[in-house]
Amino acid sequence: MKNVIVTGASGFIGKAVCKELVSNGIHVTAIVRNKQDLEKYDNEEMQIIEADLNEYRNLAVCLPRNIDVFYHFAWDGAYGEALTDYSKQIHNIEYNCDAIIMAQKIRCKKFIMAGTINELELFQFFHAEKNVPRKSCIYGIAKLACDLMGKTIAAEGGMNFNTAIIGSCFGPGDRSKRIHNTVIRKLMNGEVPRLISGDTLHDWIYIDDVAKMFRYLGAKSSNMKSYYLGHRKLRKLEDIVSDVRDVVNPDIQLKFGQIKSSFKIDYSLVDLNALYEETGFEAQADFKESIKKTEEWLRKRND
Repeated sequence: MKNVIVTGASGFIGKAVCKELVSNGIHVTAIVRNKQDLEKYDNEEMQIIEADLNEYRNLAVCLPRNIDVFYHFAWDGAYGEALTDYSKQIHNIEYNCDAIIMAQKIRCKKFIMAGTINELELFQFFHAEKNVPRKSCIYGIAKLACDLMGKTIAAEGGMNFNTAIIGSCFGPGDRSKRIHNTVIRKLMNGEVPRLISGDTLHDWIYIDDVAKMFRYLGAKSSNMKSYYLGHRKLRKLEDIVSDVRDVVNPDIQLKFGQIKSSFKIDYSLVDLNALYEETGFEAQADFKESIKKTEEWLRKRND
């Protein structure tokens, strides 16, 4: 793997993947909506192209050929209220398909789409009379549609395709208000975070490990296969958050189950060991050290 394209290269995961690839001697063509977001990285190792998502359809003429892997991270609305915006999420499906067609036009060998564990939540809702979907499931539905449409379009065009089902990724650079940052901030402020049931299986995976996993996946993967990017062994949310509490504010007494939610990830739908078995790589970051680094980054943002 020598030359790759990365969309959404200025985002939390996209930027980390770019840094990981460049540091391993891989040339990156980064596609971003605003060049200024990556201006300091514009050099011989990383070429930056400015384009909005709705411009992907006609972008092939601006891109290099002989690309080994096309990493697609660009997404309009991956957290917050935007998760529930069906119009915005439907447009994301179209943009994802445009990106695949663009990759085929430049004869890219492999397309890797950034999926989400929220896709694995959806299958319980085939029996919606028993399990009512959360409104934010609209985001997961859009990702799942991209997954299935992407495989279909890629197969028709003879291009290899993989979906990377990313675990609950956290670390410095994440500016969202997802559970990781919310819990850490609450503990930093001496507050008790409101949480769902502690028995819920969860998987907090550090950004550095996720970036490495994407590099390994680009170098070696089986066509049309979905890979889980996370730990090979899952933990209960109670155990995870207790470890976070012990690092950030050991004096806080945690309470679980204050938030009632239908959130349930069926991890049996994905092979937790596939990436390790095919590439030999598994998560290496020390969890408590990763929490410390994230806390330090959040404290600096508070200044």
